[in-house]
Amino acid sequence: MFGLGAAAIIVPITTIVSHTFGRTTYPLLLPAMKDDVLGSNTVAGLAGTVIYIAYLSGVITVTALAGRFEPITIMRIGLGVSAFGLTLLSVAVNLPLVFGGLFLSSAGGAGIWLTAPGLATQDVPRERRGFVIGFLTASVGFGTSLLALGTRVSRSALDNEGLWRPIYGVEAVIAVAILIAVVTLVRTRTTSAIGGGISLVALRKLSSWKRITIAYVIFGSIAAGYSSFLAETMEEDVGLTRGSVANVYIFMGFVSVVVAPLVGALSDRVGRREAKIGVMLALAVGSVAVAFGGRVVVVASVLALGGVWGSYPTLTATYVRDHLDDREFGSAYGTMTIFYGVAAMVTPAAAGILADQLGSFTAGYLAVAVLSVIGAWVLVSIPSSATHDLE
Repeated sequence: MFGLGAAAIIVPITTIVSHTFGRTTYPLLLPAMKDDVLGSNTVAGLAGTVIYIAYLSGVITVTALAGRFEPITIMRIGLGVSAFGLTLLSVAVNLPLVFGGLFLSSAGGAGIWLTAPGLATQDVPRERRGFVIGFLTASVGFGTSLLALGTRVSRSALDNEGLWRPIYGVEAVIAVAILIAVVTLVRTRTTSAIGGGISLVALRKLSSWKRITIAYVIFGSIAAGYSSFLAETMEEDVGLTRGSVANVYIFMGFVSVVVAPLVGALSDRVGRREAKIGVMLALAVGSVAVAFGGRVVVVASVLALGGVWGSYPTLTATYVRDHLDDREFGSAYGTMTIFYGVAAMVTPAAAGILADQLGSFTAGYLAVAVLSVIGAWVLVSIPSSATHDLE
């Protein structure tokens, strides 16, 4: 596809490690992990915060190194670190091992995510980048479906609804296999060094960079708040069984496989800003539905958002890629993601504490809805010509 050869297939698959394994697995397995080692929503929220602290640490490291190292080298290191973290989780019998495994698997994900959009679109025309980068999100959705399906089948076969460590073990094996594929099959052209360190030089080359970054930071809180306790909310507040929650994740992932590339393609036609406004508004409506809806409404809204809400980071990455190449992309997108990570790492802990104090996750999802409206307002204030890559 588009002359990329093996990279066109393998690079999008790497996001399964960074986001399905590094992000989605924990919320899905959270009810079982809470029963086993975590104990309360407050501790579970702290563990969720560890994920985002780790991601922020990884982003800072990657951004500092982006100008000095080839993106493919950073990706390989990220895959290796993630695989080691998943291995720790597969044998975690106490909180230190759980926290350590979550930290490493998420920190490694930064090396994957910050390099994948640039590597996947090295030879792709600007007017097709949204569609191609959409497959990064689609891969996450596909991985989510397989994760949820595998979890349900494994628990059913072993008659153990509390099973979670073997799931991480399988993920570790898959991560190693993907690393081997990247090392042996993916070949990319040499890029030009731009110097090291974290700075705003590359980021300032983007039109309306301040408001673009502010909206991305707001989305950091939204994403962490929406996803961290989604499975627990459906089980505790909505009353779904653990198996039914797994089914929701299965279908949510399949929706993402179809919808995420379409959202990217839509942004190719109407502009990145317009597509991102649509995502924000959809999240506002969906979060209100989760807060107040019954079973049918909650499940319907979660499925409808399956391929939409996760498209926001790829739309932002596409916009940055429209303006910057190779290592400058990594520097600018990494700097934006540092601010994103600061916002995201606070939300899970706050949501967990609120849930323990108030007895439900309603307040947390209402806060997500409010943030989504604010994010949409920030995007509306940006001139359309600043984000439409064809103008």
